[in-house]
Amino acid sequence: MQMKIYWKLLAVACIWGGTFIATRIAAQYLEPFAGAFLRFLFASAGLLVLLAGNKTWPRFDRRTWRIYTVLALAGIIGYNFFFFNAIKIMPASRASLLDALNPVMVLFATAAVFGEKLRWTQVLGGLVSLFGAEVVIARGELAHLFDHFGAGEALALGCPATWAVYTLVSRQISKTQTPLVTTAFVCWIGTLGLLPLALWEGIPFATLPAQVWLALAYLGILGTVLGFVWYAEGIRILGTTRTAIFNNLVPVFGLLFSVLLLHEHLHWTMVAGGGLVVLGVALC
Repeated sequence: MQMKIYWKLLAVACIWGGTFIATRIAAQYLEPFAGAFLRFLFASAGLLVLLAGNKTWPRFDRRTWRIYTVLALAGIIGYNFFFFNAIKIMPASRASLLDALNPVMVLFATAAVFGEKLRWTQVLGGLVSLFGAEVVIARGELAHLFDHFGAGEALALGCPATWAVYTLVSRQISKTQTPLVTTAFVCWIGTLGLLPLALWEGIPFATLPAQVWLALAYLGILGTVLGFVWYAEGIRILGTTRTAIFNNLVPVFGLLFSVLLLHEHLHWTMVAGGGLVVLGVALC
């Protein structure tokens, strides 16, 4: 069982690495909320198909609906606001490296919220990861860190922050609801929440080229339906911390795809800083 979920989480890391490329393509034509809405419209349709034959539905109490709403606000509306905005104004490769702080944020947040004790290697790993992020942000000029810290970096850091909230709150529901049901209802709530925001921004249906629709389908079907369900399975079987550790592979795939597919420039500070981030997460 555990070996199977390990392979699933490895596949999720690869798929999510590709979401930086797909989002980069979509963000050139769509505003953040409009892009997120179309992404989760694809996801909602896919989840509806998967659950169409589900004859037995669990009972939902007020607590469950509150948790689903928080998950939608954090993991769908909040995360995608930061994600689309960041990718729109900065290279996908840099954004993916900063998103690698996700496991560290989950680790320290789990300790703060649930009182889990941290080993010294985890604390050291967290500090190493933070230092690696500083190298990426400062482009190697650590003395001028804040000179290089712009809107793109601030938005990119919002991604791991909101995803840490999503991961921790998911823990509260993982033992009572199946990953597929949780993912479906969170996506449906998030899609409804995104609709008025997307309409306010405007959705240029008629002018979107084919590659944007393909990118949105990738984000919705693979990045959301498959990715969210398998990630929820990981939380259920392995727990939040061990599942979040697999996210350290996301920037590796994101950086690789950015260089190969988008032909982005690979600066030595990205390799060094990204390596420190991954090393720190491995220590954790």
